[in-house]
Amino acid sequence: MPLRLGSAAHVCDHGPAVPTRATTTADAREKARRRPRPQPALLLLWSPRAGVVRAPPRLLGPGRHPLGREIDPAAGIALDDPRASRLHATICVGSGEGRVQLTDEGSRNGTWVNGERIEEAWLGDGDLLRLADTFLLFRCLASDLDDAAVPGLLGRAPSIHELRRTLAAVAQHDVAVLVSGESGSGKELVARAIHELAGRRGPFVAVNCAAIPAELAESQLFGHVAGAFTGARADHPGFFRAAHGGTIFLDEVGDLPLGQQPKLLRALEERAVTPVGGTGPAAFDARVVAATNADLSAAVAAGAFRGELHARLGEFSLHVPTLRERREDVLVLLAAAYGGELPPLEAELVAALLAHPWPYNVRELRAVASELKVRAGSRSILALDLVAHRLALAGRRAPEHGSGPEEEPATAVRPGGRAAPPARAELEQMLTACRGNVQAVARATGRSRMQIYRWIEQHGLDLERYRGG
Repeated sequence: MPLRLGSAAHVCDHGPAVPTRATTTADAREKARRRPRPQPALLLLWSPRAGVVRAPPRLLGPGRHPLGREIDPAAGIALDDPRASRLHATICVGSGEGRVQLTDEGSRNGTWVNGERIEEAWLGDGDLLRLADTFLLFRCLASDLDDAAVPGLLGRAPSIHELRRTLAAVAQHDVAVLVSGESGSGKELVARAIHELAGRRGPFVAVNCAAIPAELAESQLFGHVAGAFTGARADHPGFFRAAHGGTIFLDEVGDLPLGQQPKLLRALEERAVTPVGGTGPAAFDARVVAATNADLSAAVAAGAFRGELHARLGEFSLHVPTLRERREDVLVLLAAAYGGELPPLEAELVAALLAHPWPYNVRELRAVASELKVRAGSRSILALDLVAHRLALAGRRAPEHGSGPEEEPATAVRPGGRAAPPARAELEQMLTACRGNVQAVARATGRSRMQIYRWIEQHGLDLERYRGG
């Protein structure tokens, strides 16, 4: 049964128009009062005919916004989707607090919000919408959408707009930058962008602090002179002097041995290093960018990281958003990793890609793109079965609908919800008879392909096993 979602949490959070007297000055209150409220907007992510869409967001003013296959673009949002209804759904934007409601207009193939079929729902920033086989993202956007050109940093998510603007500004100042973010989110890409934007002519030297043995850390970072220790046959400049005139990137700086942290702090303060076995300091000129996926404040509190070094590295701090916070960028980044343009995608693959939590962020997405490319072979359409084992299918409810266009009789609609899986032997028999063709099993059982994939996963079956015979 379609859901009615009416939680107060599903609204654009504009905050109070005027902060209280206890928390701000009169001037700040006036500035806050004049600040424009976030603007509701829709981003078209993917449609059956257009594929991956890179168009700018469609801003939604107060009033009613119809969505459907035969909607005049001047009056609403036209869906280029043969399975969409003529009038599929309506978005209503309030004129007061800006609450936004999505209503299904009795569509043949359903309206979905974050994987749940709905009749009505209040929308919140970041909600994923599926109308038939068209995918959109709802955003509450700040009125300031200014951007900056940053090499290699793709995306149209608000957090990426803000990151690009900040990078362009901080790159012009010679301050140490501490970049935080989850593993695989692109911290080194951000560091390289700072290096490029700063216009430094020297090299970009990346140092993985987690991979440096404690006994070699001082030598690798600051260098050594010949004969300083067994095996030191020649002078070695170390990473800091190797980065002279450029940028040194200290990745996973939180893993630097505690005993080396005071020496690193001294080098940063004096802009000079003393090589192991040397008699005096050697100056270096390198921009310092450090990165961590750990909470350095917690490490300082636990005595695992020096507070003075944390303060020195973080003269300016940046945070790289996770991929799950920027779902509008998933398909664009997938296309870039695939080679620029994606072949046509099956709608269920699109749904799985957009709903996946991406715990390893862009690094994981690149792996999915590589596997798609390898497994695709001569296929003209990329389907979910190619990478189903990589994506989080468990617990996801998928659209249960007929495969035909909107004009089919409404009596053909199958109820939403999850069916109990057939017995393992029965499912194996169906997969064998259909030679592992998930679409054929879906037609035979009257279920969606996503439902069949869930059954396969629940029984722990290897789909490739049934495709050979």
